[in-house]
Amino acid sequence: MPPSPGSKATSTPISLADFLALNDEIAALVRAGVPLESGLVGLGRDLPGGMGRIAMALGERLNRGETLPLAIAAERTRFPTLYLAVVEAGVKSGRLAVALEGLGTTARRLAELRQAAGTALLYPAIVLLLAYAMFVGFVLKFAPAVAPAYESFEVPASGWLRWFAGLGATADYWGPSVPVVAVTAGCLWWWRSGRVLLLQPSWAGRFLGWIPGLKPMLAWSQAATFADVLALLIEQQVPLADGILLAAESTGSRALARHAEQMAGALRRGDSADRCLSSAPGFPPLLGWLMVSGHDRGLLVGALAHAAASYHQRARQRADAAQVFLPILLTVGLGGSAVLAYALVVFLPWISLLNSLADL
Repeated sequence: MPPSPGSKATSTPISLADFLALNDEIAALVRAGVPLESGLVGLGRDLPGGMGRIAMALGERLNRGETLPLAIAAERTRFPTLYLAVVEAGVKSGRLAVALEGLGTTARRLAELRQAAGTALLYPAIVLLLAYAMFVGFVLKFAPAVAPAYESFEVPASGWLRWFAGLGATADYWGPSVPVVAVTAGCLWWWRSGRVLLLQPSWAGRFLGWIPGLKPMLAWSQAATFADVLALLIEQQVPLADGILLAAESTGSRALARHAEQMAGALRRGDSADRCLSSAPGFPPLLGWLMVSGHDRGLLVGALAHAAASYHQRARQRADAAQVFLPILLTVGLGGSAVLAYALVVFLPWISLLNSLADL
């Protein structure tokens, strides 16, 4: 939706931490029955920085008579696209606080996983930097000093030492550059991954996709969000096909949205349950079966709520496992590889020399 005339949307997405705080505040205002327009304006005055400005901007738009979805749409460059779908679903169902809290659970889980990844990377990064410093010392001091002796004994490894000694001659150029580039890349990754766009599956996959177990965790979180939002909409008598489309948009998954369009079309045509399921193979089997067989809305709402709780639990277990095992895997993988590589560089030439001396 375009912004209202005369308004100016900012272009920088807010941080994930600011989004979590703002989302929690909006949910709390709704639960307390405080008018959002006055609550957000007051919040904007109390909070410093970007979060205060965005709260003030939303409050002023609401004061001008805009609905919350319109206000979010006008500031759309500050939020992920799925946020508007969640807000619309919450408003349509009359359960805005519940919808926002459900999304907040997913956002908090991603924030915790990002924090765990940053902490887990810290120790291997220190080991790598120390190993790199020792390697620089090796090519600057050790290789030039011992290369002539190795050549005099015609040691096979002398060619490697000569190459390392030549590499040391240009260390003034590449020596400081490598750690500077590595630290800069790490800082850039940390900053970019801290944006609220991390809620978008494509963004999360780009910055956290290397974490073992992330893809299943995201899939379970999307399924939980879908089930939560659809249950809210069905409870308010929203047509099932329309609810499926809006619930899929609230997950931020393009693949799920595409499958939702196919299933919604099959439901509107009155296709059989088997045809509806076959038209959207990307849905988790349990959700697909519930949607095409849940004729009793009361039973369907309860079943969807139960499925959402189950999916949330599975996602939580994946996230907990990643936080436990990720530091171990990174320390052993990166730190161990650095130590092994340095040991090979230093000790293989020495072993080769000893073998040559033994053959004399």
